[in-house]
Amino acid sequence: MKFRRRRSVLPRVPWPNGLERTEPLRGQLWTRSERALKEPDVSWRWRGLAAAAAVAEIALVVWLWVAAAVAEIALVAWLWVGPAVAVRTVEVTGAHHMTARQVAGAAGVSSGGSIISIDGQSAEQRLLSQVWIRAATVQPQLPGTVIVQVSEWQPVAVYHAGKSTKLFLMSSQAVILGPTATAAGLVDVQGPAGNDPRVGDHPLDHQLLAALVNMQRALPTLIGQDAAGFIFDSCGDLTLVAKRGWKVYFGRVLTPEEFAVLRDKLAALRAIAGSVNYASSDLDYVNVMNPAEPAVGFRSRAVPSPSPGATAAPISCR
Repeated sequence: MKFRRRRSVLPRVPWPNGLERTEPLRGQLWTRSERALKEPDVSWRWRGLAAAAAVAEIALVVWLWVAAAVAEIALVAWLWVGPAVAVRTVEVTGAHHMTARQVAGAAGVSSGGSIISIDGQSAEQRLLSQVWIRAATVQPQLPGTVIVQVSEWQPVAVYHAGKSTKLFLMSSQAVILGPTATAAGLVDVQGPAGNDPRVGDHPLDHQLLAALVNMQRALPTLIGQDAAGFIFDSCGDLTLVAKRGWKVYFGRVLTPEEFAVLRDKLAALRAIAGSVNYASSDLDYVNVMNPAEPAVGFRSRAVPSPSPGATAAPISCR
């Protein structure tokens, strides 16, 4: 088949000279010419002004940031040491052996300081390091009040080294609380001869002290007599001194096993109450080191011991 080229009867349209008839190159836009994509020709003076404006804007932002930081630091400093949140009142309750000023000083709380800077837990730990303080709470309250509540250890005994007349109060934890002039009805404990204890020392075990306190309380019911005190020597031997002057030798109470036998020795003291007159002025001592064979000694030696085979007097430590 033969094709013929179609010819139009209309005249050919003359294309304008300015119109590009070439196909666009790859990557070239269809709607804009390359001339339109060129950056405008800007003077170097305008470019310098634009750069200066950008630098000034950055400097302004930096200056504002620095000013805000300085203002924040100044505000924190003013709140920390300023008069608006200064400690004006320190209320202390529960203290009997320490003054309110001493308690506040031990807690690290002082009038004029910032209430924001007070750490309640740290202040409580500082108070608990004091020998008299058993428990403590520190509560800062705005605008300027600090409430300090403490409870103190109660002395249960007085301690003295050997024959020393200097007495020291002792808590239930066997901690020396401080000196005292009189025993004031407390359990009297005589320790080994030597230097006087210092505040905070533990001259004996707290379990042994609890046993001594309980023994003194139970003795009137146990044998109808009162205890004047206890002697705990350097060998670890325990001796009870009755108010009538006679003594009870318990022996060593250093180890847990020896401490556990203390109950049996008290039972032996109770068991011979029917044959021994604890109210007698002639009674010298009762030896219950061996609870199975207690021994009794008298000043006149007129009455025999309930257990003649037992040791009559305590032996010295080795």
